[in-house]
Amino acid sequence: MKAYLLNRRDYAGDENIAPFSDDLVEDLMLEPILEIMAKNDKFIYTQCKRILLSPMTDLENILHRQNALRDAIRNKKTILSLYATVAEVVTDMSNYRTSMRKNGNPTPAIKVLQAVDQLNLVAKGLERLKSEIVNTYGHFKGNIFRDFYDEFLKEFNTNFVKLVTEKAILLREIGEEGEIQISGTIGRGLKADGFRVNSLSEYQTRRKVDIMESLFSTKVRKNEIRIPYDDTLRMDCMSLETAGLAHVASCFSDLARELMRLFDSLRVQLAFYQGCCNLHSHMVNMVFPVCFPEVVKGRHPINATDIYDLGIAIRNQKIPTGNDITGEDTILYLITGTNNGGKTTFIRSAAVSQLMAQCGMFVPANAMVTQVFEGIYTHFVHKEDATMTDGKLEEELRRLSKIVDHMKPNSLIFLNESFATTSEREGAHIAEDIMKAFAENEVTCFFVTHICTYAKKSYDEGLPRTKFLQAERTEEGARTYHIVEGEPSLTGYGMEIYRDILG
Repeated sequence: MKAYLLNRRDYAGDENIAPFSDDLVEDLMLEPILEIMAKNDKFIYTQCKRILLSPMTDLENILHRQNALRDAIRNKKTILSLYATVAEVVTDMSNYRTSMRKNGNPTPAIKVLQAVDQLNLVAKGLERLKSEIVNTYGHFKGNIFRDFYDEFLKEFNTNFVKLVTEKAILLREIGEEGEIQISGTIGRGLKADGFRVNSLSEYQTRRKVDIMESLFSTKVRKNEIRIPYDDTLRMDCMSLETAGLAHVASCFSDLARELMRLFDSLRVQLAFYQGCCNLHSHMVNMVFPVCFPEVVKGRHPINATDIYDLGIAIRNQKIPTGNDITGEDTILYLITGTNNGGKTTFIRSAAVSQLMAQCGMFVPANAMVTQVFEGIYTHFVHKEDATMTDGKLEEELRRLSKIVDHMKPNSLIFLNESFATTSEREGAHIAEDIMKAFAENEVTCFFVTHICTYAKKSYDEGLPRTKFLQAERTEEGARTYHIVEGEPSLTGYGMEIYRDILG
């Protein structure tokens, strides 16, 4: 059985992790978000980070996960209970396997007993999970968790669990004292070949023998051949016993491993939903705006109401300043304006929201409509590296070149003050060439820039499919941290900051 809680198909793990994922974590301030999701659970942290950095490009999978997450949020206590149960079973099995490895190379009989212990752990785990499912049956209204419940109860019914328990008892008896019936043939060179285990049974000290069986045995014994039981025969018998026990242990260990794959998969998937429930509860308790985005087919600009930077909101522990994003056939959002006016916070809020949306999550906004992008990238100004051999501009361009190599048409990129480490004129030429290439390849770009020459020229010439935004500033010079539409300014008002600080 496989659980399809995260995807419509079997969850494939981290094979789709976004390139330059470390940059996403740093640029978008994902650490505070992940810490709230994990609540000191390292496994939840690891899985939520992996999934958050693996935005999906399949709309059906996004909608599938959205539906499951909505149901999970309605049943947060049930999700917590399911996750705790599955995590405990996996931990118990992991601890047992660790202890087995410390015992060195066991004998075949010990391997059988170890297979018994593993089966017992799995059987108890199935019983506990089944009890949890039976007790919470009907809590989930959506098809995804409900289908999983139904499939689990069908697959692991009372007869199955009873059979696993009986096999574990039988293995225990065989490991201590029992019988294995093995058959084989005479192969080439008169060597034994084609061995197979026919049956397993506990050792019976007293056999019931009726009259017919007694007569039959007497008749057979008249023609039987007595083989002396010497050391050679004893070694052959021991070899047969070893092969039989090894085969039995392998079969039942494989069964235990197969069942544990279900628990391992469930733990990963439930860890993500538990992390999302933790984050949702925190946002609701802090009265942060939260909604599920509408993700649509085909080209569609990002439209959002009261979108905000979730990382900053969590770090500052207060309701953040929200902004709106609107656009029709927009492919370039060009953001200019006053220093320290909220421009970086704005594009970070858009990037985090899009990343969460393509992971099937809720987003930090009152409303959001967006499309599916083929990749999400960031290119923010990084701190100076003391070991860096290239200049700052060269480092920026090399990093951007690597990103471009991974890009596909219909990707999404967020540039934050890129190309500002050269002259105004050269920076304008670089920006113009790169934005033209992005537009030709249908790459949507949010570009925060202080290259006023490029921004003003683009506005004056009416650059197609471009939304011109700027950080709002009152007549008195106060920053509102709102991003509004408007003509690019030829200054970032850096002199105001200079006068405020140095006088």
